[in-house]
Amino acid sequence: DQDACFVRAAADAGVEHVVKLSAAAVEDAGADDLITCWQRESEELLRSSGLAWTLLRPRSFMSNSLGWAAEVRAEGVVRELFGASLNACVDPGDVAEVAVRALTGPGHAGRAYVLTGPEAVSAVQRTARLSCVLGRPLRFEELGWEEARARWGRRYPPAVVEALLRSAVRQREGAKAGVDGTFARLVGRPARSFGQWAADHVAGFSGR
Repeated sequence: DQDACFVRAAADAGVEHVVKLSAAAVEDAGADDLITCWQRESEELLRSSGLAWTLLRPRSFMSNSLGWAAEVRAEGVVRELFGASLNACVDPGDVAEVAVRALTGPGHAGRAYVLTGPEAVSAVQRTARLSCVLGRPLRFEELGWEEARARWGRRYPPAVVEALLRSAVRQREGAKAGVDGTFARLVGRPARSFGQWAADHVAGFSGR
């Protein structure tokens, strides 16, 4: 509903071009969770609006790892479901850079861009790299299925929790491990790595 209101307001205001933040999962026929379905509906809403559009379809944001920060500071531990599963997560700053280019430069209308980081990394690997950046040992603890459900249930409504669990299963099956070179082609430099992102966010994990 919010997206529909936005598109109507943009059209009424004479906006000519909208850049929509979507998700890479919309291209995966096996992704039928609620969040991905919402994104597909929102994309179609924009495509049928009569406005010029560009779709940005990032993989998971590296900044999602800030959800670990409190436990990293207090216990030196990262807890996650399916810790060995790979995700070609992306620095949200890279997504923002493509958004600016799409809004201010020619040739982007009617295009959809998948945006990933330079490699697929697991939660275990991100923990190790974060440990190096912080200069202190961190340990990884695998969450069980029901533990993850309970944790997410403290933050999200049940339908969203189920969507996140289904998404995690797809990730375990390799659906989020593909690296895409679109960012480098558009911007002319490699996408930023998780280590680079973590180095910029030391304060969030250390409290210093």
